[in-house]
Amino acid sequence: MVILAAGPLSGCVGVVGTLDDGAVGDAGADTSRFVPTDGGDGAVLDGASDSRPASDSGPGADSGPVDSAAPDTGPPPCPTGETRCSGTCLNTNTDVNNCGMCGRICATGATCSGGLCMGGTGCAPAPGGSTAAAIAALEATNDARLGMGVPCMEMITEINTAAQNHCDYYVAGGSACQASHSEIMSCPGFTGERFSTRMRFAGYTGSPAFEDMHFINSGAGAVRGWIDSVWHRTPVLSPWVRHAGYGGASGGGASCDTMDFGRGPSTPSDTTAVYPYANQTGVPASFSGREGPPPPEPPTGWPSGYPITIFVNGSLTTHTLTVDGDATPIDHVWITPSDSTLLTSEYYMYAHDPLAAGTTYRVHVTGSVDLEWTFTTR
Repeated sequence: MVILAAGPLSGCVGVVGTLDDGAVGDAGADTSRFVPTDGGDGAVLDGASDSRPASDSGPGADSGPVDSAAPDTGPPPCPTGETRCSGTCLNTNTDVNNCGMCGRICATGATCSGGLCMGGTGCAPAPGGSTAAAIAALEATNDARLGMGVPCMEMITEINTAAQNHCDYYVAGGSACQASHSEIMSCPGFTGERFSTRMRFAGYTGSPAFEDMHFINSGAGAVRGWIDSVWHRTPVLSPWVRHAGYGGASGGGASCDTMDFGRGPSTPSDTTAVYPYANQTGVPASFSGREGPPPPEPPTGWPSGYPITIFVNGSLTTHTLTVDGDATPIDHVWITPSDSTLLTSEYYMYAHDPLAAGTTYRVHVTGSVDLEWTFTTR
């Protein structure tokens, strides 16, 4: 189990097992702990190490210039307005099976308009008895997942209970009991040392996978913070994580948000997804880097450009970020599963410097898949 404390956004994430489509098991004792420090207003926290092994200091990064993709020697380009997907030229502005980019399938009943999935059956509501904050957390999560074209997250009553129990514990016991993801048996409200144990104590019979924490007591705000980070984004948006529950509390000078995740229904292992998703607008331009352990720092220092994630079970060998219409590559940090034990099916990139406001950017990655899409900053 790996535990992190986060920041721009802030929080911490606990991980059990793998993030790919394989089986998830209880990975044993915690190998590291990162305890958040007070960031003032509680909205932004840094991570302070608590007996972290020296080897768990975060992944390395390619902080040098990114090589340009090799010249295209493949088939001739598609007609204007079409994109080649699996050897066929398609209009990704209207194709419900390739909406905005190859392989992005719209939800049942949805249409594809302008490269965006519109309408459809939507996602299942939160179960009865869910708090307003839990409902807001679920809606914020699924707003992003629907845009990505990945299956909805389902909120599970028993996971809500486990997450709420942990936040109640966190705010009740004072600083001596606030070890982020861990609980101490002698502290009030103890339901299990590890989040997987707490989920089972609450009655969840599925496969525990992750735990994210934040410290603002806002369901929607916590999810937004996690999505706007590097490491914390992964369980919220992963196509292969389908169950979640949220709890929040304040008291004794502390605030807490906990979101626990279970594996849930199977998602095909050949699924691909990206965030920011194809044609997304209003994307933040920068990332503060305040997450723990800190992501690889760009050579120019923080803040960096907004993080970009590619979810794929496969390898990516070229990666290019440009301003749309300009072929000049933008230097960026590139993080692969081989760089960190925190990653299995996720690739991350972020520009060395903040992106420009109101600008459309193009991302192109190749390897096991060939994905190209654009997003626009706010």
